[in-house]
Amino acid sequence: MQFQHQHTPTALPNLQLPRALARPSFAEVSRDAITAVEPSLAQVPFEYVRKGLHARGDEMMSSVSNAHVPHSLPKSRLPPSFDVAPAHAAPPTHILAVFSSASSKHPASDNAILIPTHHIVLAANCAHLPRFPPSRAQHRANGMAVVPVIPLTVPTAEAFAPLHNFLVSHRLDRFMAALLPVPPELLSGARAGSSSSNPLAHVSAPQLATYLAASAAGDKLSALMGLTRSVSAVWRNACALGVFDRDLWAGLDFAWEVILGAMNMVASGSV
Repeated sequence: MQFQHQHTPTALPNLQLPRALARPSFAEVSRDAITAVEPSLAQVPFEYVRKGLHARGDEMMSSVSNAHVPHSLPKSRLPPSFDVAPAHAAPPTHILAVFSSASSKHPASDNAILIPTHHIVLAANCAHLPRFPPSRAQHRANGMAVVPVIPLTVPTAEAFAPLHNFLVSHRLDRFMAALLPVPPELLSGARAGSSSSNPLAHVSAPQLATYLAASAAGDKLSALMGLTRSVSAVWRNACALGVFDRDLWAGLDFAWEVILGAMNMVASGSV
């Protein structure tokens, strides 16, 4: 499945960047995918499933962060499972071996990025994700949990972690920090799940754009172009997996607006 940017070029010279990131047509997640991993949720509305996961976000994020698996491994060295110390009541259910899909510019990589995850988080948020085989924690005599490895191919494996971390934690401020290299205090107003229709209403796009334009090192336009590639890679992964979280899309749109604003400042010589 391929998605293209909406090409309404910016005012930047010799650059063709869309003014906004296109969104794919909405698709709801699969009820069968959720009940396959959590039968008790068979009759629970999707909205409440996701709210319940958001409430457990910090717990699950701590669990996957403390799984202590290698960052990456060649495909030929991937084991069928990892032994993970269950520091919490809910250890990861799977270790994703994330590969980048092949393209005309980049051949398929043989290296997998390893991401511990909880299958219910992916089932409840990713409409286009193939159904995972259910995984129930198995424990060895030494107390370690046996967690299976599952391959997953996305457009850009290196950009999967920021998307996955947001789906687990639902922390918009942390997601924005992964997209924009700015001081955390400038993003403190980002609040996912707020009652406001705009979870970034208290974050200043002009202030962030000014900071990016002033702090970019070396060739400023090239440095900012690097940020557009990073955000675009997360966007492509979200489209391919069918993630339609309102706050995630607000964050992607906002980051894109900020970076284009910084590029216009640099191009006009105002910084």
